[in-house]
Amino acid sequence: MKTAKDLQASFGQRKPNPQEVALLHKLRHQDVEHLLQKDVITINGILGLDWGGRFAIANRHFDKCDDDAKHALLHDQHHAVRAAASLFKPPVKLARVGAVALAIMDGKPNIGTLNGVKSLEGIEEMIISTHPFAVLEAAEKFISGFEDDNTQFGVGELLAQLRACINPIR
Repeated sequence: MKTAKDLQASFGQRKPNPQEVALLHKLRHQDVEHLLQKDVITINGILGLDWGGRFAIANRHFDKCDDDAKHALLHDQHHAVRAAASLFKPPVKLARVGAVALAIMDGKPNIGTLNGVKSLEGIEEMIISTHPFAVLEAAEKFISGFEDDNTQFGVGELLAQLRACINPIR
């Protein structure tokens, strides 16, 4: 099976076309998901990834890496991978929207709000609508389109910061 690292190497110095970029992202996702099936991420797993895959591990799963893999990510040749690894913070467990809504409802089928009488589902919708989660994810998705653009500076660091904000919410 072809990996994202193999595909990326095949581009050489040329810029990939949109179909190749889509395939690269798909392969990268598969590579990372395959690695996440293991209990511990080792240096051998890290070495099999392209820089984007290493970035994904450093940004979201650094705590699952053994010491050698952590060292490799912290000293990676790509600045975005190093930044993500150094900025990683383990996800904070937040209460799920449903649990918060249940606590607000306190066993009542409906409660009055400034926006009228709401059921449990209505309270959940209100909580979700006031959270910047969707905006953060939209910004992350847009900016990630510039990850492979060598003319854009600071994209990796900005994405690392955005993803650090999004991770505790997920």
